[in-house]
Amino acid sequence: MAQTVLGIDLGSYSVKIAQVERGFGEFKLVNFFEVPLVAEEVLSYEQSASAALTKFVQENAINYDTCVVSLPGNMASFRTLTMPFGNVKKIDQTLEFELETLIPFDIEEVLFDYTILSSTPQESKVLAAYLKEADLKRFLTQIQTSGIDPRYMGIDTVDLSYLSFPGFLPPEGQYALLDLGHSKSNLMILEGNKIRGMRCLSWGGHQVTQAVAKALEIPYEKAEAWKHAKGQVLAGAEDPGLKAVYACIEDLQQQLKQTLFAFYESGERPIEALYLSGGSSRLLGIDSFFSSRLNINVSQLDVLDDSFTELHDREGARHVIPTAFAEALRAVYPNKGAKINFRRGDYAYKKDIEQIGGSLKRIGMVAASVAVLALAYFIMAYMTLSSQVDKMNKNVAKMVKASVPDLPKGGTQSAKQAVTVLDGRISAIAEKLKRVEGGGSISALELLKMISGAMPPRDELIVDIDDLNIAPERVRLEGRTVSYEGVDKVKASMEKVKVFKNVQTGNVRKGVRDEIKFSLSFDVVTGG
Repeated sequence: MAQTVLGIDLGSYSVKIAQVERGFGEFKLVNFFEVPLVAEEVLSYEQSASAALTKFVQENAINYDTCVVSLPGNMASFRTLTMPFGNVKKIDQTLEFELETLIPFDIEEVLFDYTILSSTPQESKVLAAYLKEADLKRFLTQIQTSGIDPRYMGIDTVDLSYLSFPGFLPPEGQYALLDLGHSKSNLMILEGNKIRGMRCLSWGGHQVTQAVAKALEIPYEKAEAWKHAKGQVLAGAEDPGLKAVYACIEDLQQQLKQTLFAFYESGERPIEALYLSGGSSRLLGIDSFFSSRLNINVSQLDVLDDSFTELHDREGARHVIPTAFAEALRAVYPNKGAKINFRRGDYAYKKDIEQIGGSLKRIGMVAASVAVLALAYFIMAYMTLSSQVDKMNKNVAKMVKASVPDLPKGGTQSAKQAVTVLDGRISAIAEKLKRVEGGGSISALELLKMISGAMPPRDELIVDIDDLNIAPERVRLEGRTVSYEGVDKVKASMEKVKVFKNVQTGNVRKGVRDEIKFSLSFDVVTGG
C-alpha cells in the first residue's frame, strides 16, 4: 500500500510542500504547494511560518503517513570533528565532551545530533549540528500549532544531500549545489552522495530587491516586481537597477569564491560543476556569470524528471521545489544519507514512542518469564561481585578526577567510561599539539612569532587580523587597517622576513566603517 510523505521547506519568503507517494521500492512526486508567509511585520518568523502551514492544512485535506520538516540552516551551527576511533558507541559517549570545549554555550542549553561522514576502525569523521534547545522548542511548538507534526526534523543545508540518491546529481566526481533563497543560501559540496563540505551563506534574493529599491528609489513591492520582470545579471549595464543586481550577485560570488578557497586549502579537490536552485536562481544570466567567474560548469538543477514526477505546473515549481523535495526524499530513503534529526529525547515523535511502547510491552512479557528463571541463578553471583565492582569504579573515578579535575559532573561513573573519556582527552591534546607544531620545518607557533614581530608597531599603524591560516609551507591572513598605505606597509614588513617569499596582497577593499580590508599570503621557504 502506497504511503504519503510531505516534505516541508520553511523558507523566509514562503512555505514549500512536496507531496510524494512511495511504495514497493518506488516513489512519485504527485503535488507541490507554495504558500507565501503573511504578516511578517507583526509576527515572529516561527509564527508567520506556522500561519502559512495552518492555511495549507485548512485548504488541503491530505492524510499523510510521514512528514519531514527542515530547520533553516542559519538556526544551527556545524562542526566537523575527527574522532580517533570508528566505534559508534564510543562516538556517542565522547562527542558531548568534545563539543563542550568548542561551542560558546552551556552544553545543558544545547541540543545536538551528528552524522558520520566517513569511518575506519581507527578514525571517524563526524559532522555535528547543534542549536539552543529553547529555539527548537519554540519552533516545534509553532509548527505543531498548525496541525503538522513532523516525524523528522533536520537542517535544510544538510538535507539537500538527499537529492543525490534518485540520480538528479552526478553519481561520482566532486560538485556543489547552491540553493539561493530569500534571506540566505545553502551551499552543499558532494562527492557522489557523500558530503564533503557545506555552508549557510548570509545572502538571499531579499538583498537584491532592497538594492534595486534603493537604486531606483521605489517601494520594496515595486522593486520585487521589477526584479522578476526585468532583473538579470549583466556586466556594464547603464540601468541603475541592473547595476544594483550585478553588484549583489558579485557580492555572492565573492562569498562563494572565499568558501571554495577555504575548502581547497583544507586539501580537498576542486569541484567539477555547480548546480543552482532556489527562487533567486531564476535571474537571467546568473549561471553564465558564475561559470565565467568561477571557471567551472554551471547549470540549473532540474529534479522534475519524468520518471519521478506527476506535476502539471512544472515550470512554476522547478526552481523552488528542490529543498522540499529533498525533505520528502529523507523519508523515501530512511536508511541512507545524513541522519541528523532533532526529534530525539524529550522531543521524540510521539507515534514512534507509542509503537515502540507496544512492541516493548509484548517483548517485556516474554522477557519477564525468562528473567524469573535466570534471576535465581545470577543473584548470588551478583551480590558477591557487586561490592567489588562498586569499589573499583569509585577508585577509578577518583583517580581520573584527580588527574582531570575539569571533567563535567558525573563524567566518570564507570571504569569503561573513564577510559573512554581519557582516550578522548589524550587524542584532543595530541591533535592540538600537532596543530601548534605544524607540518613544516618551522612550527606554527614560530611562524606566529615571526609575523607578530614583523608587524609595524601599534603606535605607527593600527592593524587588526581577523583570520590567520597557517599551512606547512603557506600562510594566509585576512585583516583590517586604516588606509591603503597601511596595507602596503604590512606587505613590506612581511617581505623583510627572510623566510617569507612571494608576499602578495589580494581582495583589498573598503569596509562598511571605512576601514580597509585586505588579505595577504606568502610562501614559507627555509632552504635554498
